[in-house]
Amino acid sequence: MIVRLICVGKVKERFTQEWLREFEKRLTKYCSFESVELKESGKEKEAADVLRLIKPDDSVILFDVAGPQLSGEEFAELLRRQTAKRVVLIIGGPDGVAEELRKRANQRISISRMTFTHQIARLLVTEQVYRAFTIIKGEKYHK
Repeated sequence: MIVRLICVGKVKERFTQEWLREFEKRLTKYCSFESVELKESGKEKEAADVLRLIKPDDSVILFDVAGPQLSGEEFAELLRRQTAKRVVLIIGGPDGVAEELRKRANQRISISRMTFTHQIARLLVTEQVYRAFTIIKGEKYHK
């Protein structure tokens, strides 16, 4: 499986970059993982930029505060059930996402009802993708 994480906004802090690299390295055991950073440019332009990076046969999961919250096990099951060759995860910018992008998403889920910085949201999602694969494989990391 190919997992592509598309994020609006840059990760600036070195310590966050180090954590992201660590989880990205761990993910190579389970999937081909890639992350793409896009510049903050307003909801409409960001949506257009994201949509250009999505193929018609990609399965798209949008992190959206209006979506349901999932447990680690539920998120793992969501990933396990994917039949597309590539799963695209999207974290929008600070202004949210345009309706056009919401409509393209196959699934919308919420990280939390709390508000996180873009960088923390990205770290949480990356760690949860790693956790999901360890759950799918029955490995100990989850517990």
